[in-house]
Amino acid sequence: MLRSAKKLTIFLVIITMVLNMTSCKSKMQTSTGLGGNTGSKEKVYKVAILLPGSVNDGGWSASAYEGLVKIEKELGCKTAFTENVKKNDQVQIMREYAKKGFDIIIGHGFEFSDALKQVSQEYPNIKFVGIGTMVTGPNLASLQFKYGELGYLTGFIAAKSTHTNKIGIITATKDPTGQIEFDTLEAIAKQVNPNVAVAISYTGSWEDIYKAKEAAIAQIGNGADVIITNNDAGNLGVIQAAKEKGVFVIGWTGDYYKHAPDNVLTSAVQKVSLLIFEGVKGFLEKGFEGKVYQLGLKEGVQYIGEYGNTVPQELKDEVKKITKDIIEGKINIEEIYKVKK
Repeated sequence: MLRSAKKLTIFLVIITMVLNMTSCKSKMQTSTGLGGNTGSKEKVYKVAILLPGSVNDGGWSASAYEGLVKIEKELGCKTAFTENVKKNDQVQIMREYAKKGFDIIIGHGFEFSDALKQVSQEYPNIKFVGIGTMVTGPNLASLQFKYGELGYLTGFIAAKSTHTNKIGIITATKDPTGQIEFDTLEAIAKQVNPNVAVAISYTGSWEDIYKAKEAAIAQIGNGADVIITNNDAGNLGVIQAAKEKGVFVIGWTGDYYKHAPDNVLTSAVQKVSLLIFEGVKGFLEKGFEGKVYQLGLKEGVQYIGEYGNTVPQELKDEVKKITKDIIEGKINIEEIYKVKK
């Protein structure tokens, strides 16, 4: 009798787990999901992502891959990815995924904008998503971080930390979304310290550690003692230069504290993995709209990371309060951005 009771208990537990499981199959039987037809037939959705860099770059592409793994594991989707995608290959690779019947095809980065617009028109029954893009269409959406939030916070920290009044920014390429961050950074830095000068360098590569390091050394030679580095693997080169020259650095995308605790002030952490996961989950559960979706500090997909050993508690407290004010709408980021304009 006891053995039978145990079997019944185990059976009930298993049933409960199955019913509560969240997956690409769940809710599809009772809702329109991606905007398709309602019905009782179970469907496993297929999600593919094109990455500009390597899944081991430690930054933008690696975090996106983590999001894809999370989608497969927690939502039950079938997934696929292509890394190190060159611009000339974007359209062809998207078409290949479309022909294979993928339901959601993601281009990870602003550089995929043109390809997304083109291929989404060719395959109207497939949903296309750009990460960090501004493109939309009937079956095309953009998924963004709330731009300007981290620019505001890093600009404040940099302005409070510089002794030379020279702040450097190093990134790979110029694009509109990234420029919003840097313009906001410069605007708030000059509000905090009117004597501050901000210089930006473009290396042309997200991956090249040597180029990023050389750009950092050049900026340090011009007097910069706080450098914001928004690269992928290239961030490591900037941190190396900061350690060698004894200056401060603020990382971007990942949390870089452990790489140089005495030089890294903090990091502008963007959880690309969570942005992508929450975006796809929302499409599956609530439906898909061809619009720009934005998530930020409030949703926990981006935040200021671990502080370095040299950051005073007073500054940490100030940043905490500013973060709270941004979330509560007491600080209008767009108004700060207009100062630069």
